[in-house]
Amino acid sequence: MIRRLGQFGLMFSLTCTLQYSLHAQSCTNASGYGTHFYVLHGEETSPGSLSTGLPYATLGQITLDGIGGASGKLTSNANGVSTPATFTGSYSVNPNCTVTETLSVTPQAGSKFTSTAIVQSVDSGTSTLNMTTTSSVVLYGQSYYAAGAGAAQCDIGSLNGSYGFQLYQTEIPSYAPAAYVGTVTADGQGGITWSDMRNQGGQGSTSQSGTGTYTIAGDCSGTATLTGSNGATTLALGLVRGGGAQFVETDGTSVGYGELDPVAVPSVLGQLAFGGGWYSAMYFSNGSPGAVSFPVNFFADQGTPLNVPSLGTTTTVTVPAHGDAILEALNVGLLAQGYAVFSMPIGVSGYGVFRQSVAGKPDQEAVVPFSSAIARNVSLVWDDSNGLTTSIAFANPSTEAATGVITVTDNNGNAVGTSPISLAPQSKTEAVMSGLPGLAGMIGLRGTAVFTVTSGNIVVLGLRFGASAFTSIPTL
Repeated sequence: MIRRLGQFGLMFSLTCTLQYSLHAQSCTNASGYGTHFYVLHGEETSPGSLSTGLPYATLGQITLDGIGGASGKLTSNANGVSTPATFTGSYSVNPNCTVTETLSVTPQAGSKFTSTAIVQSVDSGTSTLNMTTTSSVVLYGQSYYAAGAGAAQCDIGSLNGSYGFQLYQTEIPSYAPAAYVGTVTADGQGGITWSDMRNQGGQGSTSQSGTGTYTIAGDCSGTATLTGSNGATTLALGLVRGGGAQFVETDGTSVGYGELDPVAVPSVLGQLAFGGGWYSAMYFSNGSPGAVSFPVNFFADQGTPLNVPSLGTTTTVTVPAHGDAILEALNVGLLAQGYAVFSMPIGVSGYGVFRQSVAGKPDQEAVVPFSSAIARNVSLVWDDSNGLTTSIAFANPSTEAATGVITVTDNNGNAVGTSPISLAPQSKTEAVMSGLPGLAGMIGLRGTAVFTVTSGNIVVLGLRFGASAFTSIPTL
């Protein structure tokens, strides 16, 4: 039965983990472009039977080419038997944003087979709900965009910091259920510490802690081994946008699946300018019923601490319950530039403001959003037509060097040019974008710029300057 389930579980695990934008129920195959991770779980049942079957979970990675083609890989755990596979196939997106999929699956051991599935987009296309459509199996799950946009977007440093996790297991061979919640801390170099609270078989909560190791490949897939007093648990995992991960258990002791979510995702104000005619401010609003406090750290372009008048190199913000607070970098002295890093508590949101003062002219202001500190792929829509100029500030808030490339296309998707990215740890630079090496062809055009790094992180802030005014450009 275990051998048969391994084939059935793998056969029916494939689901179109399609991600796409919702546009008033007008989705097309082009809406599904990109790479995504999914976890699918459920049971196999006997044909025609409504009885409980044997447990199954899989982690899959699927890339959709935007014109109806799909390819990818998966690792399944069927009743404790783990099997890797690759697949190719096709998908069709309906105008109402449901999707049908047909895939040809090649397991590492066994014969090729065909799998079919139906998917529904939710959360404005940021995730999907997935269900297989083949008899003798009940499988469902959810998918998310992969953390990286290409084949070399992640490395060992992509998993770094504290994460909360949840895990559901079916133990083999007792089939007793177990649930876990806990914390994992990854050191960015392949080492893990962890602790959890668990309820195994309905016996109440117990706790455990331990250490472990992990690997991360360039395509943002990886593995982890968690070791504690009860032995070792091995996982296959996939890093997703937002800093989290999905995973399935791959050892033979149980069938388990779950997710990691960062305890706090640092935010960045990607440009802080004061003095020499510039003023910057940061506004914070607290929607929670209790006062909160958190630190804000300032960095100069060179990556060293930046001393902001009246604030220092770091300051603590206290925001009253249902209130707001402001930090101001005043227009005093010579121009100084840098950026700010902070982790806002739950319920807190905010934005930044720039003001430029020029003698004899009205002051100009622009409101700018805060950015995530953990991105490796950021897009910006630019417009250098009709005398407009796009300026950018891009920072690497991580503690490792950031290297990559800026890829620029025009509004018709034609290549305009590329320019290298090289940022030391915690450093930043600013420039007129068309003045960067390889990007002079932007002048007079409009289009899209994609900033991609394969190490470190990237934060981008755009400003559009006209003859007498400027405004901010949000990143995507």
